[in-house]
Amino acid sequence: MSYFKSFCLFSLLFVLFITFACRESTKHSESIKFEASGEILRIPIDSLTANISTGLVRYEDYLVNVNWNTNALQFYALNAEKLSKEIFYQYEGPQGVGSIFGIYIHSLDSIFLFTQMVPVITLTDTTGIIKNRIQYNKPEGHTNAFVHNAYFGSAPNLQNGKMLVKTLAEGNYRQMTEERLHKSLLAYGINLENGSFQSTELTYPEGYLNSGLKFFEPSLVFQPEYTVYSLFGDHRLYKQIRFGELEIFDGKSQYLDETLPYFPVDGERFDTQKYLTASSRYETLVYDEYREVYYRFAYPTLAIEKEEELLALRENPGPFVIQVFNEDLTLITESYFEGGIYFPNNHFITEKGLYISANNPENPEAEEDAFRFELIKLVD
Repeated sequence: MSYFKSFCLFSLLFVLFITFACRESTKHSESIKFEASGEILRIPIDSLTANISTGLVRYEDYLVNVNWNTNALQFYALNAEKLSKEIFYQYEGPQGVGSIFGIYIHSLDSIFLFTQMVPVITLTDTTGIIKNRIQYNKPEGHTNAFVHNAYFGSAPNLQNGKMLVKTLAEGNYRQMTEERLHKSLLAYGINLENGSFQSTELTYPEGYLNSGLKFFEPSLVFQPEYTVYSLFGDHRLYKQIRFGELEIFDGKSQYLDETLPYFPVDGERFDTQKYLTASSRYETLVYDEYREVYYRFAYPTLAIEKEEELLALRENPGPFVIQVFNEDLTLITESYFEGGIYFPNNHFITEKGLYISANNPENPEAEEDAFRFELIKLVD
């Protein structure tokens, strides 16, 4: 039960088919360091809440947990370090919302719930009452809004009644071509008044599949005037100005393979899973508004040869890297974190810094009955 959610995350990766002591890099800056502080945030949880989450959203003084086990949102007061409010949602009926896949909190009066089965966004608030259901259209050949709070994070952005959301290209992954991918959208807009969709200039960069098939999952940060994004199999970062040019920035990690691997088209299931979870790759990109920097999570190649070693990654992700980019998208530092301490998919940002879950099952200090986070700080 405790690690059920981490299993879900791994399963999601494969099914969608899309499914730690720290040592510093001195390559980019001697003066700026990104390091574990030793400061622990501990929040008690009940027996129905797994200590690894399928989605965490920090909003103001709350850490909100998306509890798939109970179809609920749990509001934990960060200052008091305890549960403040829990809202259970029905799956069906007049107050039904389906199975919550992800959330976006615009304000405590405007909480948007997303599912994957139907193109409907539910608007609610901290009372738990359903205020509105927005049935929306989606572009042909693309998925419903893909909002997940612990997988290639890409939080929606709401401006002037239109919400930008991440999407994925539909179809057989193995049959994806460079021409089709380049025409596919990374995101589209949803008019919350009438449910119509607005196409965007956000398409995959030209040439991503020119030399071979690669997993093309993106992680996006929507800024008011532009979008910054990263791709699974690309060292670079991209900045797409709204209705303007695409800018490209070098972001290679010294800890990843120089040439990132290609999808094993003729491989068995083991080869596919190994590629998705044990090869050099880039995953979530997030923005720290307090320090005006971007963090990108990356994973070095692991020497995995046995099925049981691969299965262990479901609950125990190996070593990982966090890169730090300034607002100009220059890589200013990166840090390597050993495996067996953290669960990097569970993280959030506050005024103090980046918090990462320390509930890796191999961590002797992991707790069954609490969320346990360590503060990672950017220091001069």
